[in-house]
Amino acid sequence: MTSATDLAEPLPARLTRERFGDAFLFLTVACSSIVMFEPAPYDLFLALHAVIAFALGLRMPRTMAPLVVLMLLYDVGGILSLTQVTYWEPENPYIFVAISALMVVDAVFLAATTADRPHRIAVVLQATAAAAVLAAVLGILGWVAKIDALTLYGRAKGTFKDPNVYGPFLVLPLIWLVHRMLTHSFVRAWSKAVPAGLILIALLLSFSRAAWGMAAGALVLIYLVVFIAERDTRRRLRLIGIAVGAVLGLALLFALALSFEEVRTMFFERAKLTQSYDSARLGRFARHWIGFLWATELPLGIGPYQFGHHFPEDPHNVYLKSLMTYGWLGFLAYVTLALWTLGKLFPLMFKPRPWQAAAQCVWVVLFVHQVASWIIDSDHWRHFFLLWGLAWGMIALEAGWQRRMRGAGAEAGPRAPEFAQARRI
Repeated sequence: MTSATDLAEPLPARLTRERFGDAFLFLTVACSSIVMFEPAPYDLFLALHAVIAFALGLRMPRTMAPLVVLMLLYDVGGILSLTQVTYWEPENPYIFVAISALMVVDAVFLAATTADRPHRIAVVLQATAAAAVLAAVLGILGWVAKIDALTLYGRAKGTFKDPNVYGPFLVLPLIWLVHRMLTHSFVRAWSKAVPAGLILIALLLSFSRAAWGMAAGALVLIYLVVFIAERDTRRRLRLIGIAVGAVLGLALLFALALSFEEVRTMFFERAKLTQSYDSARLGRFARHWIGFLWATELPLGIGPYQFGHHFPEDPHNVYLKSLMTYGWLGFLAYVTLALWTLGKLFPLMFKPRPWQAAAQCVWVVLFVHQVASWIIDSDHWRHFFLLWGLAWGMIALEAGWQRRMRGAGAEAGPRAPEFAQARRI
C-alpha cells in the first residue's frame, strides 16, 4: 500500500505531498460537471495527475488486472474499428477513440490511487457531491431564467452538452448524500438535506426519463441495502421512520413542482413510456433490433460516429454502441467488465469494512447505469468511468484486506495505517 518512494521520504514530506495530492484530486473531480466540450478540463487534469502519480511510484495492485486488460481490449476494439470508417465528417473518429483511451487512463488511475490511499474514496465522493451541487444550482437557475447556455429544448442541462448526461451525473452524489442521511445522526443527516434537495430538483428539471428511472431505482435499492446490512433493531426502526418521512417529503416536493404549469406540461410530455422517436418505423427500438442483427456481420464494427449516417439517430444503447464502435472484441470486453465488476463488488456491500458505505453507493449506481444503458448511450460519460475506478479500487482494497487477514491469522482484520486512514470514509 505504501510505495518505496514514500518510505524513502521524511514523514513531513510524505504528508505534505499526500495532502497536495488530495487537494488536487478534489479540485479535479469537482470540475467534472463542466463538460460542454471535449476533452473536458476534468480529462486533462486527471490525466496529468495520473502521469505525475505513476511517475512518483504509484503502483497498480495485481487485483486490478481485469480492469486494465478488459479496458485495454475495449480500446483496441475501437482502434480496429477505425479501419471500417467511411464517414469522417462532421465528427472526427480519431478524437473519439483518443478520448476513450483518456477515460481508461482516468479509471485506472482512480482505482490505483484509491487502492493506495483508501481515504481518497471519500475525497472523490465529496468532490463529486460538490460538482453536482454546482451543476444543480446552475441548471435550476438556467431553467428558471431561460439561459440558453444552461438549457436545451426547455430542459435543464447545466454545464453539460446534453440533459440526458446531466441528469444521470447527479445520481451518484444524490445516492451518497441519501446514504449519509440514512446512516448518520439526525443533525448530520439533515445537513445533507439541502444539497440532496437541490440535486432532486435539478434531476426533475432535466426531464430525462433515464435519469428519473435511475434515481428512483437507486433510491429504492440503497434503502434496501442499508436496511438489510443494518443489524440493530432500533436503527432499523429509525430507517422505517426515515422512509415514511422521505416518501411524504418527496410527495410534497413533487406536488409543489407540478403546481407550475410549465413544469407540469413538460413532465407529462416526457413521462410517457415511449416517445414518437422511440416507436417510429426507424425509431430507437427498431434501430436496436436492426443494429444487433447487422452487428452479426460486422466483427470489427463500423467505427465511431458511423451509425447515425445509416439511421436517423445514434444507437442510444451502450451495448449496441459497443458492437458498432468497438466491434465484437470491444463488446465482449465491456460485458465481461460489467458483470465482473458487479459480481466482485456485490459482497463488499455487506462486509464490515471502512469502505462499506462507498461500496453500497457505487454498486447501486453502477447497477442502475448498466440497466439503463439498454436505452441510453453511456459510453463517454466521465462519471461512469469514475464509478469503474472506485469499484476496482475497493475490490483491490478487499483483496489486500483478505491477504492481511490470512497473514495475521485473526478474524478482526489488519490494523495497518493505510486501513486506519479509510475509517474517514
